[in-house]
Amino acid sequence: MNWLQALGPSLLIVLGGLLTWIIKSRIEELRAIEEKLRETRSEIYSQILAPYISLFSDLSPEGQARVAVIITSEEYRKTAIDLALLGSDEVIQAYNSLMSYAFQTEATGNLDPKEMMRLWGRMLLEIRRSLGNKKTKLSELDMLRAMIKDIDSLQGQKRS
Repeated sequence: MNWLQALGPSLLIVLGGLLTWIIKSRIEELRAIEEKLRETRSEIYSQILAPYISLFSDLSPEGQARVAVIITSEEYRKTAIDLALLGSDEVIQAYNSLMSYAFQTEATGNLDPKEMMRLWGRMLLEIRRSLGNKKTKLSELDMLRAMIKDIDSLQGQKRS
């Protein structure tokens, strides 16, 4: 019993150090995995956004046709599947809403530019949050201000 009292504090220090090391190693491993996932998501998000960025640079019918070809390509569909597997829930929901609206519009020919801008802005905002800006105070329209010169007049709002 006397030897237990003598070794007890030393054993507690060793066990505490070992436990601390295990926890620290696990936290570092999780951080590395999260960082790798963030990098992969960033690449996927960039690939998903690429055709839409092209569309903003060329709004002509020819530019729209090129974007339509890209979006229906096998490579883009693969990227969309990667998004579904690795993207954040919110980004996937925003992308699905945008694509669903685009498909409905294609079928009916009834495009509401305000709704399309709102959905596009929401997707950009969710990507921003997914990549680490969770507490952003930007709105869906704020995400589009640099791309659309007269966005406030198109939306019928005054900029705050």
